[in-house]
Amino acid sequence: MKQQELLAQLKRLGLNTQEALGRFMGNETLFLSFVRQLPEKLDFTGILQSLEAQDEERFYVQVHNLKGMAGNLSIGPVFDCAQAILVEFRASKFQHEKKLTALVREAELESEALSKLIRQYVEEEGQA
Repeated sequence: MKQQELLAQLKRLGLNTQEALGRFMGNETLFLSFVRQLPEKLDFTGILQSLEAQDEERFYVQVHNLKGMAGNLSIGPVFDCAQAILVEFRASKFQHEKKLTALVREAELESEALSKLIRQYVEEEGQA
C-alpha cells in the first residue's frame, strides 16, 4: 500500500489528514512515523483495568492521554469518545461504571479498523 492510499484510507476512517499534517508542518514522513505507533497507543487494556480497579488517577491520566493523542493526530471519532468518557468521569467518577465501560468500548471499537489498517501498511512496508 502506498502512502497516498494509506492517507486516503485514514481519512475514510475519520482521521482529518490535512489538519493533522498541518500540525506536523506538512512533514508527511514525521506524521507517518507517529501514525505507525498508533496500534500500540490504541491499546485499551490499561484503561479498562484502571476502570475495573476504580483507580481514579490512573484512569483519568490514561483517558486524557488518549484524548490528547487523538486530538494531535486529528482522529475525530476516538477524540470524541475520549472526550465523552472524560465528561462522564468528571461528573460522576465511577458511579456510572457501566456507562463508562460502554464509552471505553466504543472508543476501542472506533480504533480497531484504524489499528488494523496501520498494521497492514507497516507489514506491507516491511515486505517491500
